[in-house]
Amino acid sequence: MTQTREPITITIPAPIANAARGLRRHGVLLTALALIAVVMAWKTSIVQYAYFKEDDFEFMARAMQNELSLDYLTRVHYGHFMPGGFLLAWVSARLAPYEWGVAAGGVLILHALACLAVYRMLRVVLGNRPAILAPLLVFLIAPITVPALTWWAAGLDTVFLQLALPMAVASHWHYLRSGRLRHAVAAALWVLFGLLGFVKGFAVPLVLFALTAIYFGGLRSALRRHWAAWLMHVGVLAGFGVVYLERSRSAIETGGLPSFEQATGFVWELLGKTLATTVLGGPWKWFAGNDWGVAAPPTAAVIASLVVLVVLVAVTGHYRRRALAAWGMLLGYAVVADALPALWGRVHVLGAFAGTNTHYVADAAPLIALVVGLVLLPHQGEADPYRKELPARERVTGACGVVLGVFAGASLVSVTIFGSYLGADRRHDYIETARAALAKAPADVVVYDRVVPADVMPGSYQDYSLTSRVLGAMAAPELRARMQAPPAALDGMVFDDQGRLVPMEVAGVPLAPRTPDRCWPVTGGTVLVPLDTSARHPAGTLVRLDYSAKADTKVTLWMAERPADVELRTGVGKIFVLAEPGADRITVPDVPPGVCLGTVTPGQAVPRP
Repeated sequence: MTQTREPITITIPAPIANAARGLRRHGVLLTALALIAVVMAWKTSIVQYAYFKEDDFEFMARAMQNELSLDYLTRVHYGHFMPGGFLLAWVSARLAPYEWGVAAGGVLILHALACLAVYRMLRVVLGNRPAILAPLLVFLIAPITVPALTWWAAGLDTVFLQLALPMAVASHWHYLRSGRLRHAVAAALWVLFGLLGFVKGFAVPLVLFALTAIYFGGLRSALRRHWAAWLMHVGVLAGFGVVYLERSRSAIETGGLPSFEQATGFVWELLGKTLATTVLGGPWKWFAGNDWGVAAPPTAAVIASLVVLVVLVAVTGHYRRRALAAWGMLLGYAVVADALPALWGRVHVLGAFAGTNTHYVADAAPLIALVVGLVLLPHQGEADPYRKELPARERVTGACGVVLGVFAGASLVSVTIFGSYLGADRRHDYIETARAALAKAPADVVVYDRVVPADVMPGSYQDYSLTSRVLGAMAAPELRARMQAPPAALDGMVFDDQGRLVPMEVAGVPLAPRTPDRCWPVTGGTVLVPLDTSARHPAGTLVRLDYSAKADTKVTLWMAERPADVELRTGVGKIFVLAEPGADRITVPDVPPGVCLGTVTPGQAVPRP
């Protein structure tokens, strides 16, 4: 007779069972958080090799020389209105000037918040399902998101819009589904947040309107049923426009319309090459020489990318309702937000080449992720989402997995190649050497101005190419003020091309008096020293005036009705004084006996040989 064995019962402890149920319930969220953490660690490992450049130095210098005021925050910087970015720059500068970890860390934190915002947007629009991890990954590893993080000035505005757009979409989607106006108010506030970081934020309401018209009843319904929401957005845009135009009046005008050839070339480079390749994980080749994030995709890659995009649009449009409209929304955003504003910017100077700059399209990354999700997945509550029955689930899942895998691999290649261009030892060493020199400098040192080396900061930034601005940001307040308005002195220092603080000399054309004693004559107790300031120098004209004195004494130098007192030392020496613009002489009244004023040399400060 066969005996039946009792089944074995395994009892799982309650804490473990609860944890397992929690993992199943929150698996998508936990996976998303893990992906974001890994990707942010990866991006941080890349960004650490970048360093300040160009506009970064100006932003740091302005932050240190200005108090936190509306005038500082609302300054229009070559067409960019970015109070949020200037606020972050001011905080970073005051915490630790020229500390890349602090400055880049603030931008990375906002980018991490943008990653979370994209996840929230996808979850709100498409539902809490594992499939939303695919479009999230598209945003996380998209190559266009990386170069903006390595250029502080670019990241200061881009990350605000990368955060604002998905948050505005999520809030607006909540409003469309619930009808609660508070969600529309939240969307309008997120639009304002984006505008305070980047002027391109004006296009976010257009995205919200397009989403409403495409997925919630069409154009007329969008206008008729949601007019209150649009009024709020119009109010935000109008208020912003008034402030922007008012502040633009005092800004330096650098914009201009490009020629037709420049405009068409720029649009083709931006949309046909830069965006078309980077949206697929490109560009796979970057403009060599610097870490500017300038795409240089091979012609074959551009053609292949355009073909792949056409196929993707055709296939998704064949099966998925409203897919073509979603793709059109993305293209429209790229034209309105990324291409058109830039046409009034530097295109008339740089021509079509400006379109190779990936910073122009970095703000579109959240929308790319949303469109990828919408053309593949029906949103929650969407009726009849497909035109035709899909192939077998295994085939669809496999095809999507292959495409996502190829995109991930291509993106890793592009970002790795870009990362190989990072590294700014020259700029870093210059700044750190100057920091150490300022820390050891005497409290009363007089440092005269000169232009920062061109391989550190281009001279095109005018006053913000000078050591008093770039390096003065690291000086104590009193020394910083003295560097920007140095007094007359018998001894002067200057920063050399390595950032060291060294004794200075004046490079210029000397003019000696033609008198037997080689002294400018004294007439009625006054000496008139002729001065030629016709030569223009970026840091102003610095004058060296040789003298001899039989005893310690004081003299006053007058230039253009401005006095400069100097305590002369016994013996032979020289006086350094910054010339007043337009001054053609130095007047020295009440010259004490025994003082001889000799050769005068107007020019610019240089390190003493």
